[in-house]
Amino acid sequence: MKKNNYEEKSFRSKSGRSTKNIVSVIFLSLVSLLALTFCIVLLLLNASLKREEEAMKSQLEAINEEGYYTTSQTQEMIDKAVEEAETETRKSILESFKEILLSGQSTITAIRSLFTDQLVVADSGSYYFFPITDSLEHNSFSSEDFSTDENGIMTYVGSDETVSGELGIDVSRFQGEIDWEKVAAAGVKYAIIRAGLRGSTEGGLLEDDYFEANIEGAIANGIDVGVYFYSQAISVEEAEEEAQFVLDLIEPYNITYPVVLDVESAESDTARTKGLSQETYTECAKTFCQIVSDAGYTPMIYGNVKSFTLLLDMTQLTDYDVWIAYYGENQYYPYQFDMWQYSSSGTIDGIDGDVDLNISVKDYTP
Repeated sequence: MKKNNYEEKSFRSKSGRSTKNIVSVIFLSLVSLLALTFCIVLLLLNASLKREEEAMKSQLEAINEEGYYTTSQTQEMIDKAVEEAETETRKSILESFKEILLSGQSTITAIRSLFTDQLVVADSGSYYFFPITDSLEHNSFSSEDFSTDENGIMTYVGSDETVSGELGIDVSRFQGEIDWEKVAAAGVKYAIIRAGLRGSTEGGLLEDDYFEANIEGAIANGIDVGVYFYSQAISVEEAEEEAQFVLDLIEPYNITYPVVLDVESAESDTARTKGLSQETYTECAKTFCQIVSDAGYTPMIYGNVKSFTLLLDMTQLTDYDVWIAYYGENQYYPYQFDMWQYSSSGTIDGIDGDVDLNISVKDYTP
């Protein structure tokens, strides 16, 4: 009995050890299998990375062969191209500027050719630049819409049938005695006659010496008339005084063309308007035009590019007609205008010496 118990215990002990050994073997096998699987995954991943690397190298080689560049190379090329373009543009601008000056045109004309999106104004040795704005109505004319003949007379050749295109002149005592019969025969349809002026220093109101002779002579020969007044008002009260002065002068006559306020800055250092603000110039113009309008006439403002940029705020004067003085076949003023004084050295039979020539855009014919 004792022997049998011993053998049974011995058998159980050996059996337990065998089970443990089998479990250990299975565990080790599983670990080995996992390690092998992990190695296989690493090998596959490494192979995939190598394939991607080779593909990228191949792609880069293809890109280089086709003429592509790296980011740094591209930026370097851009910088060089910009530098070369700036140099060429500078040379082109200087050559263009030089050609304009050599052709005999003024410096201001040359400068304006470079700044086509701005209005350039020269005044007292300085240049002013005004961006062209859409707050004012633009005129629709092109350089091909007007043509000047051998006698210096401009005509409208565009397609807008509403454009008058009539030939007119403006005169004052500087033209002396005028043979209005010959002027009418020369084809002049209207005359804007200076009614008077305010002295630029003393400030007194003066009737033009030839006002009565000119207005009566023009009307007698079938020429339509308007009038203008050279203003040097420095206050709203003076603008009212100027307007009433003109209305009193023209009361006996049939005025069919506009009653014009001439706005120009006197260049003299003693001029009473020297240093006058744009706000005051604008208020004076507004006052004059409103009084003229209330009296039943058509108000108009005369000036040059300087007048309509430096002196006046035209955004406040859009209710009134514009008469622009600009001497050249291609109009520089970009905004709407109703009459254009295109020459100060015109020749008209019946007038000795030079006379201002005008073309009317708006039809004022009664």
